[in-house]
Amino acid sequence: MSNSADQQLLYDLHETPPVSRTVVYALQWLIFTLANMAVVPLVVGRALGLDQPDIAALAQRTLFFSGLASLLQVLFGHKLPIMEGPSGMWWGVFITLAALAPGLEKPLAVLRSDLELGMVVAGAVLVLAGSSRLVGSALSLFTPAVTGSVLILLGLQLSGTFVRGMLGAGMNGGGANPRAALLSIIVVAVVLWASLRGRPFTRSIAVLIGIGVGWLVSLPLGLAPGVPWSVSGAFELPRLFAWGTPTFDAGIIITSVITGLLVLSNLVASILAMEKTIGQEVPRQAYNRGVALTGVADIMAGMGATVGFVPFSAGAALVSMTRVASRVPFILFAIIMSILGLIPLVGAFLSSIPIPVGYSVLLVSFCRMVGFGLRDYLRLQLDNRDFYIIGLTLLFGTGAMMLPPQALAGIPALARYLLGNGFLTGMLLCIMLEHVFLPAKFFAAKPGSNGKKDSGVDR
Repeated sequence: MSNSADQQLLYDLHETPPVSRTVVYALQWLIFTLANMAVVPLVVGRALGLDQPDIAALAQRTLFFSGLASLLQVLFGHKLPIMEGPSGMWWGVFITLAALAPGLEKPLAVLRSDLELGMVVAGAVLVLAGSSRLVGSALSLFTPAVTGSVLILLGLQLSGTFVRGMLGAGMNGGGANPRAALLSIIVVAVVLWASLRGRPFTRSIAVLIGIGVGWLVSLPLGLAPGVPWSVSGAFELPRLFAWGTPTFDAGIIITSVITGLLVLSNLVASILAMEKTIGQEVPRQAYNRGVALTGVADIMAGMGATVGFVPFSAGAALVSMTRVASRVPFILFAIIMSILGLIPLVGAFLSSIPIPVGYSVLLVSFCRMVGFGLRDYLRLQLDNRDFYIIGLTLLFGTGAMMLPPQALAGIPALARYLLGNGFLTGMLLCIMLEHVFLPAKFFAAKPGSNGKKDSGVDR
């Protein structure tokens, strides 16, 4: 082992633990990954207008393709034990677009087939970027001002959906449900306690603990939908293009490609975090392979009618906690995950998570994403230029979220689509301000100014 970081590991990348430990470590990866993704099919499926059997099928496909993507990455991509799962950015965009669909007079069935093609195109762009080594050029667009604004705008865009789900609004065709609100408060409290006060392993599965407690509490409250135990068979291959033949929508394609490029920052962050954890420098070509395989995973997500995937940076946290970086348990975990995706009963079980529980867990999880956005802002100098870029982005993007559909009547469809999506509008505006209208090179310190910049603080 090459350095002090390596010496703290029980098993490094190239070592193989005993069989019994390998199985235990693989199951640990499985529990950790399920805790981070179990509720995503439920919430996304509800937003896209799927019924419980369709949500069960979505959960089944998500498990299968997540396991397959993880296996491809560890064998042929960046070759690190980093699990692939539904990207928060991707499923956030899915929910956002679903909320916008009625105002754009787009049926949810058509939106779903639009998203299939959007993910395939986004995946192809990432494969091209990774194969041609254009990753650095693509990532240069996403400065801390852009990534910070994107994360915060996404949280703002989704907050209404989360709160409505936590209150149970519309669950039975009515308004808020006091029992759902009580259940949501309990779940949020449990997840916060486990995340902030629990032991290291407890913190790593705080989401899973919240789901379990919420599920138990939902039973006496009468909010558990029940598991549809009657399934078609013991094993079933995932159905390709389950949402129908892919359809073309220029706005969806633009959104998908930009989302795919944004997700690259997650991949880079995940690899860097793993480098620090294992104490080994990852070759530059590993980044390119990782990007190309993430593109392949997104193509599979489009074909498999699931949410786009991304390497979870939390993988480095699990390796740091367990001190096991070996690829062998991870490969076994990826195979088990794919096999679970072939068992309809597993998907049926996940589809029965109570709706308020799912939204409550995601609300708490998104606190971290908003926090990451604020942390990106702290990397800026926060001078006048930064104030205007951030201010214009957040104010205009949030304002666009509040526009009623009728306010955009009469303008071209693509413009109506962009302006109706505050998240996308703010993101594009921030990129334009950062690189075109207010580029940093025009605001660099001038000679003779002692290298100081205007602090921009006028209170």
